[in-house]
Amino acid sequence: MESKYTRYLLIGLTVFCIALIGITSFSDGWLAPLRTGVGYFLIPIQSGVNKVGITIYDELTDYASLKSALDENKKLQEEVLPKLVSLDLGILLEEQKEGMDEIFLSWLQENHPGAICQETLFTLYPEYRQHMVQGQIFELVPTRPEMEFPEVRQMHRHFILHIGPTNSGKTYRSLERLKLARNGVYLGPLRLLALEVYEQMKKYKVPCTMRTGQECLEEEGSRVMASTIEMADFDENYDIAVIDEAQLVADHDRGHSWTKAILGLRAPEIHICMSPAAEQAICHLIELCGDDYEAERYERKTDLVCEEHPFVFPDDVQKGDALIAFSKKSVLDVAGRLEEAGINASVIYGSLPPEIRRRQMHLFHKGKTKVVVATDAIGMGLNLPVRRIVFLQAEKFDGISRRPLRTQEVKQIAGRAGRFGIYDTGYVTAMGEAELAHVRNHYAAEEDPLTQVNLGFPQILLDIDAPLDELLRIWHEVTPTEPFIKENIDEALYLYDQAKSCKQMIDGFQDKHILYKMVTCPIDVKDKKVVELWLQYCCTYTADVSLEKPVLHREKKGGIQQYETYYKQLDLYYQFSHRMQKVIDEDWLGDQRAKTEMQIMKYLTKGKQTYIARCRYCGKLLPLGSPFQVCDNCYGRDSSGRRRSRR
Repeated sequence: MESKYTRYLLIGLTVFCIALIGITSFSDGWLAPLRTGVGYFLIPIQSGVNKVGITIYDELTDYASLKSALDENKKLQEEVLPKLVSLDLGILLEEQKEGMDEIFLSWLQENHPGAICQETLFTLYPEYRQHMVQGQIFELVPTRPEMEFPEVRQMHRHFILHIGPTNSGKTYRSLERLKLARNGVYLGPLRLLALEVYEQMKKYKVPCTMRTGQECLEEEGSRVMASTIEMADFDENYDIAVIDEAQLVADHDRGHSWTKAILGLRAPEIHICMSPAAEQAICHLIELCGDDYEAERYERKTDLVCEEHPFVFPDDVQKGDALIAFSKKSVLDVAGRLEEAGINASVIYGSLPPEIRRRQMHLFHKGKTKVVVATDAIGMGLNLPVRRIVFLQAEKFDGISRRPLRTQEVKQIAGRAGRFGIYDTGYVTAMGEAELAHVRNHYAAEEDPLTQVNLGFPQILLDIDAPLDELLRIWHEVTPTEPFIKENIDEALYLYDQAKSCKQMIDGFQDKHILYKMVTCPIDVKDKKVVELWLQYCCTYTADVSLEKPVLHREKKGGIQQYETYYKQLDLYYQFSHRMQKVIDEDWLGDQRAKTEMQIMKYLTKGKQTYIARCRYCGKLLPLGSPFQVCDNCYGRDSSGRRRSRR
């Protein structure tokens, strides 16, 4: 039926078209109106037909292009991409290959569509890993560091802030309270300060134990622990705690230990001793914890006067002087020149064993040495009968560059002059007009308040499935909330790289908890022999119940350095054994320390003159503090005898 009607319609349209053709062959005059009328009817139909035709053509063209693209994409998926991926996988590490899962592909599609055709998996995967590890860090670590100690946050702690300059008696006041503790702890920056507290407590018949990274002196029935800040126990419940030298909370290397102590110590009563510059930062930490505080302010107990004229070395040396330089080399050089001039001097510098520092201080206390030559370690709360502080230099090398002394550094060191109970007035001066002006201006200036505190690596992150170095770096890159800054991780990464170089020999290298104990062991990474022994212990610590004992290799030209290195190795033996729960031969260790200390004392008593800076060619005495090893006369001489001037 449908085909019949269709046939009639086609016949009718054909007749109509023939009739139109016939009509158009007649005169235009009388047919013009008819043509116009027909045009009104046919033109819209023609236009519509044209549009439909064009659309159909375009669709057919697009279909052809789409089909071609699909064919190309299919070829890419089946032939090209597998080859690219296979090529990429060939340069990936095994642990990276394991991460090539659906989550990675989804992340790649969402964040880098089409990137696989432009970049290799080798370049894309690290970004993905950083993204994933950062996400896990945010999940495990609270955005507010104080919340890492939830049990402590449930406590009500009261802080007593002892705020004042050096020589104001703030530490003394806090220790008076510590004497009354049933279970108390003192935390300070130096072994010598912990030892001072230990001896004071014993003097007042308070049973006390001392624990540092170098030793533990136990006493039965102990009520007080005197410790270095790094040895703080966050699982112990105390009734009274003292945190000394808290302005070090901003220190780039060690400040995180003070931050952690303030955030996490379990004690209802905590005393914090600090310089005025630290008040703002410390109060902010306490407020973050939701605890309360009160402040006790102190003034110097003796006057401090800055001298008008610069110091002349060695003519102006007086009994009770402390001459300040900023390197071991400079300290020994100055002490040697004094010894050559008939002036006995004690020496104090960072790499000197603690017991030797104590002996040197004792000689000065007893008047057996006239002066003390020291680095800025003297500003760390060491109690010495110093009448005058003499800055031989007004700048120091901070590990990166030489820079002028800051206001806090000048105040901290200069404040050691005029020990209360011995002198009524302390004095401060410097060698050189410019140096004296710098010291005078900075001692008179107000310290800038500390605005940042150091934050340590949260060990809970060790549970994340990622290499330790990757965790350290990614954690360090995550910007913390104010006022926190991240601790320096350079030494830990350096030791990690050392361990990685022989990871096949280290039992437990894949255990990040063990590896973290290794790379955070406090050693002098600049001493090659100490690092070598550390690496040996990393490779052999599981071999026996105790570590192999270090051996002293004496060299004729080794000088004092070989004994200082050996002492560091003895400390490493103790530290590594303690961390890995190995048996320590305490008797042997004590004997070796005593023998090494005796050798170092011999050098410091009789051999300081060998460290005087002289021209390596003519032997002429070089200017004090000279950075050169050659005098002006010997420098740059050519065959004609002419000299170049120094720049």
